[in-house]
Amino acid sequence: MKKILLLGSVVVSTLLSAQTDFKKTAIELEYGINKPVRRQGNANVVNYVHAGLGVRYNVTNIFGYRLGLAFDQFNDDGTTAVAFTNNFINLKVEGTVALGTICNISQWTNRVNFMLHAGPGMSFLMRSTDAVTPNARLDKQVSINFGLSTMFKIIPNLSAWIDAGFTSGIQGQWTYSMDEWTEDKAALRGLDKTHVNLALGFSYYLGDQAEHADWTPNQVGNPAELEALKAKIAKAEKDMMDDDKDGVPNYIDQEPGTAEGANVNTKGVTVIEKKVVDIDGDGVLDVNDFCPTIKGVASANGCPDKDGDGVYDFVDKCPNAAGLAADNGCPVVKEAVKNLMTKAMKGVQFDSGKASIIKKSLPILDEMAKVMLANPSYNLSIEGHTDNVGVPANNLKLSDDRAKAVRAYLVGKGVAEGRMKAQGFGDTQPKASNKTKKGQAENRRVEFKVSFQE
Repeated sequence: MKKILLLGSVVVSTLLSAQTDFKKTAIELEYGINKPVRRQGNANVVNYVHAGLGVRYNVTNIFGYRLGLAFDQFNDDGTTAVAFTNNFINLKVEGTVALGTICNISQWTNRVNFMLHAGPGMSFLMRSTDAVTPNARLDKQVSINFGLSTMFKIIPNLSAWIDAGFTSGIQGQWTYSMDEWTEDKAALRGLDKTHVNLALGFSYYLGDQAEHADWTPNQVGNPAELEALKAKIAKAEKDMMDDDKDGVPNYIDQEPGTAEGANVNTKGVTVIEKKVVDIDGDGVLDVNDFCPTIKGVASANGCPDKDGDGVYDFVDKCPNAAGLAADNGCPVVKEAVKNLMTKAMKGVQFDSGKASIIKKSLPILDEMAKVMLANPSYNLSIEGHTDNVGVPANNLKLSDDRAKAVRAYLVGKGVAEGRMKAQGFGDTQPKASNKTKKGQAENRRVEFKVSFQE
């Protein structure tokens, strides 16, 4: 029993954690400042020009990748004989990791996240000619990039972020000021130009889903709920055991310390007098009767079972119609009937804004009437629904009128009105998003549900 409960909890947990319905693409812009921190030459002041453009794609709500183009400008520090302005362009490909999502930050807030990004790039440092540098210079080198962004959700399609970034070049020819190296480059171990930047950026999300991956949390179990589940499993395991081995599980046993070999009743209580007793006179001895004071049948262990399906009446959801225990004693709805219900949900249509059924829908309702007449144990629930266009109160009334119009038609075909319930729900139970025409069309429907007479 414990293994079954554990397996069930694992299956439920797995289904809940499968989060794949989210926006995946983001267009990103950023602007900020930069500062050379290693081998800057004469460019050793804070520069107020850093800009970037990128496209990011999320594979999951945690992992993604980004293609970015960054631009930085480096100026002289005022100590050089000739002022200069050097431009740095960096084309980079980075992997991204949503640290806040990993840490389940959504349990505290759904408007803040943290994203780590890192990856290689190709950079170009350029300087035009001047009095000191008669020839234009271009320094091409591979770059290493990483950074951390603190993200803030503004609206579902837009977020802002503050990013602290790091870029280091490998085996460059010049310093940031385009000067010659003054020390042994071998001692730099390859990372010869390094600068940091601080930027404010924005992400615009593309897609029809409600949220982007940045704001889609992991559905994981709450520790308190997990402990409560473990306690329930332990209790269920204990209840299903039979400590005194009298044949009665602990959760039923009213006499847990029964002596070994003693005769007990269905509640685990020792039977002193071994007389043959049948209080309710149903032919099932009380010692074997699960319902000793209520007249029943032997096939149901002495409990009532009017439809003879082996499911006791007190747990049988359809006591007047023979069914299966797996369906709580109710008959199985035929596959053809299920298909008809699905067909009717899409096929029963009305004049726009009215409760009048269009002519092409009548053959489907005629089939429905035949099914109801051929299966007298069926009850039918007719439920009307609309999209969200218009006033909710009007939608509710229209859906109710349409459901009742369908019922009236079936009554006209000979189906007893008492076997059918008609009710409208307006736009309160959509099957699809009302943001698209297709979704609105799916939400304008009439649903048919079969139940059984009790």
